[in-house]
Amino acid sequence: MKKIGILAAILLFTGFTSCEKDDICVDGDTALLIVNFYDFEAEEETEKAVTKLRVVGEGQDTTVDTVVDRTDLTTVSIPLRANETTTTYNLISNSADNEDGDETGNTDTVTFNYATNEVYISRACGYVIHYNELTSTLTEDAENWIKNVEVVETTVENIAVTHVKIYH
Repeated sequence: MKKIGILAAILLFTGFTSCEKDDICVDGDTALLIVNFYDFEAEEETEKAVTKLRVVGEGQDTTVDTVVDRTDLTTVSIPLRANETTTTYNLISNSADNEDGDETGNTDTVTFNYATNEVYISRACGYVIHYNELTSTLTEDAENWIKNVEVVETTVENIAVTHVKIYH
């Protein structure tokens, strides 16, 4: 009986000490791309809201769920595709629907290119994706409302910094 008690005590002790103390994941989210909008004509860098902005991923029927649809915004946080090296967004200024439900706003297309890197965080969090070598391309058309796209941070792993500045 004494041996069973000692064995039970050893099993309980090893059971409690073998767990990680932080089995709750706090830092386990892949960072979003932070885009700020600026006034193209201002002499000093001045944030400027995009009127009734709508953000739709290329080939998607719905808007990006990290952006409040058709509001005036100076900053958006948008996801990049983790299983691809390219993500394309349609950024729509003055978004509205006509009588048939078709979009009437001014649509500009921006493509983001990058390399992905999986980073192990912890047993509880698993892996997150860091995006490196970020570049952007603005599709030119006759009525671009976006005048310039500037990548200011080529690594996307932190949501506390601006990664891209869009001038309009």
